[in-house]
Amino acid sequence: MKSRIKSLSMGIILCLLCLSCVSICTAYDFPLESSEGVDCADLVTAGQNDVAFGCFGRAIEDDPTSAYDWAGQGDVMNNVGFYYQALVYYEMALNLKPDSSNILTSKGRTLTRLGKYDEALDILAQALDQNPDNTYTWESIGDVYTELGETAKADAAYARAGPKETAVKQAPQRKTVEDYLASGKEGI
Repeated sequence: MKSRIKSLSMGIILCLLCLSCVSICTAYDFPLESSEGVDCADLVTAGQNDVAFGCFGRAIEDDPTSAYDWAGQGDVMNNVGFYYQALVYYEMALNLKPDSSNILTSKGRTLTRLGKYDEALDILAQALDQNPDNTYTWESIGDVYTELGETAKADAAYARAGPKETAVKQAPQRKTVEDYLASGKEGI
């Protein structure tokens, strides 16, 4: 039994290493037209997932300890429908920054998309433990309850999030591609 667990653990580690290599190695297949003032997170928001993939890949190569860049790559995978890959990126991010309510919430949203509602609610509860007033988390909880058909609970979560125009994703400050390029290989 122990050898089976050890073998499984090694397989997971190899998968994570391979996934990070794929992210970094193929990042250069998606060059930025102009790196000046480009924020990788803005590319995700704008729906430019192929360019954002390359942007976050370069960012991870420059600073593999940046939880937000790993999470950003998870956001890209989430946007293009590669939910299991997104979960791996979010796990990498959470290993670096386990107390991030936004990363936990992003993982919860992905679990919701996979139909894993109980797991999503557990992760979102952890996110609320970190930041009980995070509107992004409350909206996500409302989305889970909407999927479950529990309208009263969904409405309560959405009300807790606040009016739609104020309930926006609280993205952490991310470095721009220009910052990374200016810093060389040593990071910022």
